[in-house]
Amino acid sequence: MHNRVRAAELFEFEYVLEMYRPQAERRWGYFALPVLHQDRLVGRLDAKADRKNGILQVHAIHEDAPVDQATKNAVHAEIEDLAAWLDLEIAGL
Repeated sequence: MHNRVRAAELFEFEYVLEMYRPQAERRWGYFALPVLHQDRLVGRLDAKADRKNGILQVHAIHEDAPVDQATKNAVHAEIEDLAAWLDLEIAGL
């Protein structure tokens, strides 16, 4: 997200890099990534690549609003593709 103000205006999506906030004040995680499904930003993925141990640790998937099972399945499939691209195994999904 390059222009966070525009993302809020167009998609009603607040994107904050919370790594600069104290841990107790974080809502989404250290470096939560936006989750795009079709034409909507549906949530945030809080994950960390632990390359030393070969793991993509999924801490949380935050939904902005409740989504149907098909959307959840699509998001999980994309996370699996991400892990494969990074050559990591998934933990926590």
